[in-house]
Amino acid sequence: MELVDMSDIRGLPADAGAMEGKALAVRRFDRGTRGESIHMEDFAQVFAVYPEDKYHRHSYADIASVLWAETGEAGTYEFLRRLVFSVLIGNADMHLKNWSLLYPDRRTPVLSPAYDFLSTLPYIPGDELALGFGGSRSLREITPDQVRRFADTARLPVSPLWKIVIDTTERTVAAWETLAEKDILSEKMRGLIGDQIFSVAKTVARATGK
Repeated sequence: MELVDMSDIRGLPADAGAMEGKALAVRRFDRGTRGESIHMEDFAQVFAVYPEDKYHRHSYADIASVLWAETGEAGTYEFLRRLVFSVLIGNADMHLKNWSLLYPDRRTPVLSPAYDFLSTLPYIPGDELALGFGGSRSLREITPDQVRRFADTARLPVSPLWKIVIDTTERTVAAWETLAEKDILSEKMRGLIGDQIFSVAKTVARATGK
């Protein structure tokens, strides 16, 4: 991953090619060391949903249910960590096409590496989660009842899930407090993201009795 000058990138559409400044270049995880394609399917494809319906018809519990069947604890619990992180940073755009299965050996699916993680709240104030999470699309809190409903719908064991919520929340708060790169952001954006993280973290702490 690196920043590159827009002028050094070839093959861009005309409107993108006219942009100035730098672009973030990211190595594709669906390509092997020799450039070969690694099969990947996003969850709109998994559920046979057209792209225009990527915000509808399914919930995060539906994704978790598939992951539990196909990847077990490893993929399912990592999915929950990413989902909690999305709520913490105010990422409202984690729709069906932003979660995928990857087939490194062409047969056995794993949860793909994370992609398209960003805070949307600075751009769309008051936005909500792309899909339902335990009967809620709120970005304002994460509650034990919400996680319990998520587990029941996905048919997951509920006992480990709240611990994952607490751990992910605490790690995110600690990382944000020490993240030097956040100084690159404008003061307004830095404040909005920080307020979102700490606000949601307080709801988790209250539910935990801290």
